[in-house]
Formats: sequence, structure tokens, C-alpha cells
Amino acid sequence: MERRPYTVVVVALLLLALTLWSTYSVIANAASEFLVTTLAALVLPSILLATALAGGAAGVLAVGLLPWRRLFAGAAGGLVVGLLATGGMLLAYHHGPAVPYVAAVVAVTGALGGAAAAFRFLEAVTAGIAGGVAATALGLVVAYFQNDLVDLFGNQETVGTMAEAASRLQLTTSILSGVLAGVVAFIALRRTGAALPWPVYPAAGATAGVVTLVATLLGWLGRLPLTAVVEDYSAFDAQIIYSRLPEQINHGMIVLFAGAFTAMILVGRTIRRA
Repeated sequence: MERRPYTVVVVALLLLALTLWSTYSVIANAASEFLVTTLAALVLPSILLATALAGGAAGVLAVGLLPWRRLFAGAAGGLVVGLLATGGMLLAYHHGPAVPYVAAVVAVTGALGGAAAAFRFLEAVTAGIAGGVAATALGLVVAYFQNDLVDLFGNQETVGTMAEAASRLQLTTSILSGVLAGVVAFIALRRTGAALPWPVYPAAGATAGVVTLVATLLGWLGRLPLTAVVEDYSAFDAQIIYSRLPEQINHGMIVLFAGAFTAMILVGRTIRRA
């Protein structure tokens, strides 16, 4: 009998709640509709990432309860989380443009995350989500201490050194996030005691990066109308939003490959030679 991933579900929901609370704290203090729209466009990918992870965890739990309807059960469990995330998002962003569109994107993201639980190896999905939650939590910690960390990475209070330090910090964070995701996914899979083929391990390690890339794509789609509004006010601010897409894709790719490689190395060390 498969273990119920209650711990993963609880931690993923806590991460989602923390992300939504942070979003509310930022957007609620905005002084104008333009600033509200800009901030909503910037934070949307982070909300979608947390929603996809929590939706996936809920989907795994739902599939465990209704194994004969894997796709339906997973999507339904994820949709519940998506609707909860939508409610949290609407508390922060409810009077700007394209609110129904943004709300729909958040809800759909939860359902898509839950539908991932329909994959064959449920243990791998659970382990991958656990790795994704760990990697995302690390990102939140880095963001909280960003000012101190940028100084640690060589910021000398000039534009050039600040940009270089921020770039080094981002690269280091991406690599460490991937390694952490791979380690957590490997440990979670080993603890199940299930006899799984070795490719399942790097696949679980890569899950955090895959979810990050999917959330980035959905975030780009979800903020298209928001960015169009921002562009009407300020082309410079719109360009800042556009410039975030390549950075987020690079982060997702690094997390994907670092996570897969780490899990592959770890499982390789456990395989006995013939």
C-alpha cells in the first residue's frame, strides 16, 4: 500500500500560503493601479510555481484515494488547491485589469499540477514535488536575505559591481536549488523502499526544474494583459517585466539539469557492480 504524502501536502500548502501572504504584503501597499498591475505581473510566476507544487501534492493524495481514476482524481485535487490559490491571489489583486484572466490562470495551474499525479510512478511524482518544495523554499530564503547576500557576493555599491554580484548570486542559487531538489528527491524515493528502475531517480530530481519552467511559461501567458497595461504607462517598466522571462528560463533549466544530475549520481553510487 502506497504511503499517503501528508507531509509533502502540508509543507507545499504552507509554502503556497507563505507565497500568497508575501504577495499580499507587497501589492496591498501599492499606491496606484499602475504599481499594483506591475507588481502583480512580476510576482505571478512565483505564485504559479507554488500553486503547481501544492496542486501536484494534493493530486498525489487524491490519486492515492481514487487510484482507478488517476487523471480525474489528480486534476480534481489540484483544482481545489488552484481555487484556494485563486482566492488568495484575489485578496491581493482584485481591482486591476484582467483580474478574471489572472484568476483563471492560477486555477488552471493548480489543476495541471494535480494532473501530473497521473504519471505511472506515483512515488517519483511525490519525491519530485518534495524536491521542488525544498528548492522553492531555498529561493524564498535567498530572496529574504538578498541584500546581505549581494554584498557577500561582491557588491561595492556601484552599478557594475551590484549587477555582477546579483548575477553570481542568481547562478549560485539556481545550482544549489537544483542540487537540493535532487538530494531531497533521491532521499524521498529511497525511503519508500519501492523497487524502481534507476531512470526514475533523475526524473524525480529534474521535476523541480520542469515545474519551474512550466510555471514560467504559464506566468508569461498569465501576465500578457498585465504587461500590455504596464506598457501603456511606461515602456521601461514593461521592459523590466519582459527581461525576467529569460532569467526565469535559465533558472529553470539549471535547476532541471542540476537536480537530475545530482539524483543520478546518488543512485549510481548505490548500484552494486555485477
